[in-house]
Amino acid sequence: MHSPNHDLNNNRLPAIYGHFLVDLMRSRGLSEQDVLANTGLTLAQLAEHDRQISGAQHSLILANALRLSQDPGIAYEIGLASQLTKHGFIGFGLMSCANVGEALTLSQRYLSARVPLFHVDIRQEDQQVVVELQATKPLGDLYQAVYDMVLVELCCIFGRLIHGGKTPSSWLSEIWVPYAEPNHYRRYQDRLPRFRFNQSSPQIRFPVTLLDIPIASANPVTAQIAIAQCEQEMAQLVRGETSLSEQVSELLQRHRGQYPDLNTLAQVLHMSERTLKRHLQAEGQSYQRLLDATRYQHACDLLRNATLSVDAVAQSLGYQDPANFTRAFRKWSGLSPRDWRRQATSDAKDGLN
Repeated sequence: MHSPNHDLNNNRLPAIYGHFLVDLMRSRGLSEQDVLANTGLTLAQLAEHDRQISGAQHSLILANALRLSQDPGIAYEIGLASQLTKHGFIGFGLMSCANVGEALTLSQRYLSARVPLFHVDIRQEDQQVVVELQATKPLGDLYQAVYDMVLVELCCIFGRLIHGGKTPSSWLSEIWVPYAEPNHYRRYQDRLPRFRFNQSSPQIRFPVTLLDIPIASANPVTAQIAIAQCEQEMAQLVRGETSLSEQVSELLQRHRGQYPDLNTLAQVLHMSERTLKRHLQAEGQSYQRLLDATRYQHACDLLRNATLSVDAVAQSLGYQDPANFTRAFRKWSGLSPRDWRRQATSDAKDGLN
């Protein structure tokens, strides 16, 4: 059974995302009361302008949808049904950019203002643009559904920018995911970008030539208005009491296998090492605890990829001696990496039945 991760309580999302999901489930014959069960939310609240909900509440809506529909492929449906306007000023900004390259740059800068659940890294490899996502919080057993939903949605957004608002009939992008092909994928594959399973990390890949494709709805005046509003949302997010421990966690998340030490983090955050330690302690945290939590999350993400050996996972996390990784992982989870992988594989199969 899918369940929300309450570590997501500190992440805030626009309520419209929950409203969109409830509407989609109602079109499948499910009641809004059932989809919103145990969230403490009503559909009227989700429709309120500028209202936000916690990441845990949104996860619970998704978990309810998966449980009630008995269809794990609903994550694909959510991504395919998404509209640019759902994303507020970022959506209008993307539609107003001159070309796909500008839109990609804008989305990378402002995505965290709307969905602070992911860190996005964009790079070029040979003639491919690689958009890699890393969750900033553990996703638990919603891991696969969330990535399926978000990756398909991002492909749809940029596909519609290229094809004038329509879902492309032939996809120019590929989605890479670090887990095996699920049974339900075959039912949806004709409507989706090509998926490549058992890859190193969640990614979208597309030809670099797409960056220069003009966007038909480009409007430089609208783009500037949208960017100004996005900057305001970013400023509100920073002022919105993002804790120091959350900032440290995000910095650690961005450097898998090459985690910055305490002194480096202190320099990035413009404070002394002693001050950083004192502030973390005041929040009930420590550098080592945050590092362990980040390593554990990254380890779980990598262990879900059945093609990676435990030794390879250890090396990716910066452990020279795999035995040290095994001891650390047992301390974090109570299981050896192999036992954890076996249990996670079994749970994933049960979730498909």
